Amino acid sequence: MSAPADPQTPTARALRRPGFAAIVSVLILAEIVSAFELSMMYVTLPTLIKDFQADANTVVWVVTAYLLVSASAGVMGGRFGDMYGRRKVLVVVLIIAGAGSLVSLLGGSLGMIILGRAIQGVAGAVMGLAFGLAREHLKEERIPVGVSMIGASALIAGAGGAFLAGFMIDAYSWHGIFAFAAVLAIIAAIATWLVIPRDTVVKNHEKPDYLGSLLLPIAVSAILLGLSRSSKTGFASIEFIGLMGAGVAVTLLWVWWELRVESPIVNLRMFKNRQIALVMTATVLAALGPLGGMAVPSQMVMQYPTATGFGLGFTATAAGLFSFATALLGYFFSPLGGRLAHRYGARVVFIAGLVLMALVIPVILLTFGNAVMFVVAMSLNSIGIALTYGALPNVLIEAVPQTHTSETAGTNTMVRNVGQSAASAIGAYILASHQNPTTTVVAQEGISWAYIVVLVFAVLSVLVALMMCRSPVPWVPESVAERDARRGRTDKMPANAG
Repeated sequence: MSAPADPQTPTARALRRPGFAAIVSVLILAEIVSAFELSMMYVTLPTLIKDFQADANTVVWVVTAYLLVSASAGVMGGRFGDMYGRRKVLVVVLIIAGAGSLVSLLGGSLGMIILGRAIQGVAGAVMGLAFGLAREHLKEERIPVGVSMIGASALIAGAGGAFLAGFMIDAYSWHGIFAFAAVLAIIAAIATWLVIPRDTVVKNHEKPDYLGSLLLPIAVSAILLGLSRSSKTGFASIEFIGLMGAGVAVTLLWVWWELRVESPIVNLRMFKNRQIALVMTATVLAALGPLGGMAVPSQMVMQYPTATGFGLGFTATAAGLFSFATALLGYFFSPLGGRLAHRYGARVVFIAGLVLMALVIPVILLTFGNAVMFVVAMSLNSIGIALTYGALPNVLIEAVPQTHTSETAGTNTMVRNVGQSAASAIGAYILASHQNPTTTVVAQEGISWAYIVVLVFAVLSVLVALMMCRSPVPWVPESVAERDARRGRTDKMPANAG
């Protein structure tokens, strides 16, 4: 009779290893927490203004506070995950996000809601960690499909989150949103702890980059705050120039430090790799364009009355349902995008998604007032977004070692957040300049110009993506010893050598 298998042997551990569906489902659940927490507050703004008798500039901080923390958390969470274990860091992030929801729920004041939203912002680290865990634990041939599904889940979770938040407000109050978010985050943390295999990261003795971790959120916060306020203050105001100048100055200091420190929070040398640099550039342009600039003018087209000549007369509920339906349609294409990426390369799928998003904009511009054509265009746009989100992490994975997956994905998340924030500011500035001061209605010309700016950035993103390599040269991080040798600071070589 053979002896029972040792529960600690590799064979026994392999038998307990969860399958593709279990791992991807848990990581999608974690990403849904992040996407829901981002989208849930947009629909809540009018209710908070009414309940707390506050002005819009104050209440909008429930969104701004989240974005400020989220942009930096994406980078820092990814880096810490690569260093100390992605599963462990993801669980901590989800617990902190849940705690932030409880602070907003129980605080009883607008200030406490904003504080809780800032704490929730750590959920910005989820996507990078999820991509790293997928690459770490899925079979190689299943990684493109799994990563595509996780990436595209942000699309459907964002649209569904806005609809669910609106329903909760109507049925209960804004308190229900934070209660739901807290429960969802805790469930995701427990599921991650129980289902995702233990971290395989080998412990190292690298010192955390505390100064870089401090400078990065200061730089990002100043830039995002300046952009978010620009629609009110204007681009020529002292406030905008001061915030942007401070952000740029701290950014330059941060870059100088990151190039000198032994274990940077963001390894900026990755941008020497052609593929990574082009992917990041295409991401910024797409965020400035269709990924970040389509939502506001499209909502106006849907909800403005038909008498304007371009509006479709949808109610707010109908517009929310439409957005959710198109997002769901796009998500159905995410597995196909992953399979196509595995067969033809992620670059092809990435470009296809960008091209599709660019093509729908002229359709909208040329068919204002036609509900059928708008529905077709926005459906194709959602498919393009799903393909782009799904292919983006796969494009990075092709050029990044497994040990730096979460760090690179987190950096990409930060880049995308900054681009989307800038897109919102640019769009708001254009629309406000074509707004009737008496009726507050935006003229068709303003809507058209907002779409045209989106189209310009969409075309630029396609052109940059076309420059990407079909077979990229992977980035090989430089070791500390190699860096010391290159700088001429190594003392291992004898003085009379050579």
